[in-house]
Amino acid sequence: MKKILSLGAAAAVLSLTAVAASAEIVATDNGTAPVAGGEYTVDIVVQGEFPLVSDLAATQFTVEASDNLTLASFTKTSTGMAEFNEERMSFTYANSEAPADGTVLLSLVFTVDAAAEEEVSVSIVPDAGFEAGVDVDAITAVVVDDGGEPISDEPTPSVEPTIEETEPAPITVAPETETGKDEPNVPTGVALAVVPAIVAGAVAVVAAKKRK
Repeated sequence: MKKILSLGAAAAVLSLTAVAASAEIVATDNGTAPVAGGEYTVDIVVQGEFPLVSDLAATQFTVEASDNLTLASFTKTSTGMAEFNEERMSFTYANSEAPADGTVLLSLVFTVDAAAEEEVSVSIVPDAGFEAGVDVDAITAVVVDDGGEPISDEPTPSVEPTIEETEPAPITVAPETETGKDEPNVPTGVALAVVPAIVAGAVAVVAAKKRK
């Protein structure tokens, strides 16, 4: 209760002094896309120099997310006095010192309940008296699939193994050697043995005729 009263007093001081802040409190997803069925992180960050107003730096806003995002977890800054209500998605912050440039006041992790190609959004809605320096433009992003390659309707062509055709080696046939018809027969040992027998037979016949 004391925290709520102190923050209310801070808001009154800010509205009375009407000092413009040179910093912006913005929502950013740091360039990451929401994944269908996965998670999506959005940070509420200080950009620039957050000046002190009456020795106090304070902000108060509500985070609005699209219906296809469900808050899974959050982390708030450890500097100053920071409170976040999950049910109302409201955030309050007060510090005697200004948060430095780049300070993440609140980090929100959402579960993505949207399908691929759908759109999600997150925005900051400042409370009355805390409008200065708050970027109210919603960040929007298109949901992507789980990172797998897209499935094509066209069948994937089957790749058959390549068989290299080799030509058979030519068969070389040696040309036939024609035997000349006029070549003389080579004498053999059988013919040489027959000649003396014939001569001996003839001599015997002649001797027999003389005796008669």
